[in-house]
Amino acid sequence: MKKQIYSVNGTLSKGFVGQIAYTVCLDRTYHTLDAGLSFDKRVLPAITEEVKEEVRQQVKELYGGEYSSDEELTDACSSMKTEIQLLVNQNDIFIGGIHRQLTDRHMIISKNFATEGGIPQDEISGVIKIIVLVFNVLQDDTHYTVTLSVDEEEAVC
Repeated sequence: MKKQIYSVNGTLSKGFVGQIAYTVCLDRTYHTLDAGLSFDKRVLPAITEEVKEEVRQQVKELYGGEYSSDEELTDACSSMKTEIQLLVNQNDIFIGGIHRQLTDRHMIISKNFATEGGIPQDEISGVIKIIVLVFNVLQDDTHYTVTLSVDEEEAVC
């Protein structure tokens, strides 16, 4: 039976880029870990003239260029997304990362199984560090949640 042992919520501002780390000291050894990440506001709600003008200005300032047509600009705005990823370390050793661009993702790691991006571990113990990697936030007040669950029935004392 899965038991959530840690949960934290945060709010990100538009344009934020960086890393946020959370550290959890496990009380005992477990066989299965589930690290979860969810967030909202993945895409823009609408491609308004204001949004297009902001993107035009950024392209001009950052790259010295401009879009050749309004259609090209609209296509570029439509493909923009908030990008947030998750890394998990156990006792300062990398054991997995979630890179899929879904707004609700889980990485499960056990001795005989790990979801894509994870590395199977003989046991889960010690210090778990969860690192939220934020590459692009499109909107203010983008909320995220990080969870850590273990399999309570498989605990090793």
